[in-house]
Amino acid sequence: MRQAWPLFMFLFACSGEVDTAPSETGPGPATDGAVAETSCGATGFEIEAVQPNMLILFDRSCSMRRRFDQATQFGAGPADPVTRWFVGRKAVDGMTKAFGVRIRFGLMVFPRPAKGCGDAPALNVDFGLTNRTKILNALDAKDVEPFSLCTPPESSTPGSQPHVTPTSEALSAAGAAFVDRQGPNYVLLITDGYATCSATAQSLGAQTAALLAKGIRTAVVGFGDVGSPVARAMLDAIANAGGTPKAGQTAFWLASSAAELNQALAAIVGEAVSCSFKLKQTPPDPTKLFAFFDGKQVETSAWTYDAQANTATFEGEACQRLKRGDVMNVSLVFGCPDPACVPSKEVCDAFDNDCDGQVDEGCLE
Repeated sequence: MRQAWPLFMFLFACSGEVDTAPSETGPGPATDGAVAETSCGATGFEIEAVQPNMLILFDRSCSMRRRFDQATQFGAGPADPVTRWFVGRKAVDGMTKAFGVRIRFGLMVFPRPAKGCGDAPALNVDFGLTNRTKILNALDAKDVEPFSLCTPPESSTPGSQPHVTPTSEALSAAGAAFVDRQGPNYVLLITDGYATCSATAQSLGAQTAALLAKGIRTAVVGFGDVGSPVARAMLDAIANAGGTPKAGQTAFWLASSAAELNQALAAIVGEAVSCSFKLKQTPPDPTKLFAFFDGKQVETSAWTYDAQANTATFEGEACQRLKRGDVMNVSLVFGCPDPACVPSKEVCDAFDNDCDGQVDEGCLE
């Protein structure tokens, strides 16, 4: 099934010397992909929302085997619901299920299996829509979940996992994963605390500042071993320099329970959901654009049009309505304020594309 956060309708009316009306022999070059005319003579075209890329940077260090609520005790395995690993994986499951048609998720776990300081991790799952199953399968792999490879620290078993957390190497590798990708771009660091391998709060902050300079924002969720001032300073430095600090006592999202972890991920990803839409046709006169949510006109002060990027961006409460999922259908109209819902092929994008009153019917996830 084809998934996309969003193919919406852009209604385009004939104006001046611009001839977009279908001819008797079929649509001309300017009307390829157009839909039927609306009541005021408008011709509908599909547009596509800007879909953010978000890299889930997931800590798979040996300490992830510990209990979520008790740092000194280990769990029985990856299916043990009290472990940090299980709780973190379950939270990612919920996040990708809720936002998988709105965010292009990718996954990078660190450190790599049987690797430690100085080793750069690689993408486990490339960016894409509806990546939930691929991400969960990658986390469940025997050479990824930490229980199979981690041995007691004093053991020197060949192929075992070093007891380190190379967050610095992971951030560097995360930056490389976004090369040649159109934004908005985000890194979501999910970790149980302290970074090792000679990292400091200053060095980690400098790394995320460098990512931000490239247009890559970094958000941080910490749990487990974040009670020490050193660990908190590290995660705060990453979050503050990453461009998405949380207001409050810590700049990173501190989760002391599974519920708080779920809430933190939902808040971070919800804010990353785009309110911008790429038009596939260029309006001859941007001053004659009108916007509608579910047939009701959106005030012109609530959205802007960027002629250079050919995008419309909703702001304020209009944007929040899109993020919350309060809107079933979006229309942009050129030339005349016609709120008619023009049907297009239904895709899994959290909107009603075919105007039948149902959203994403036929989706598998």
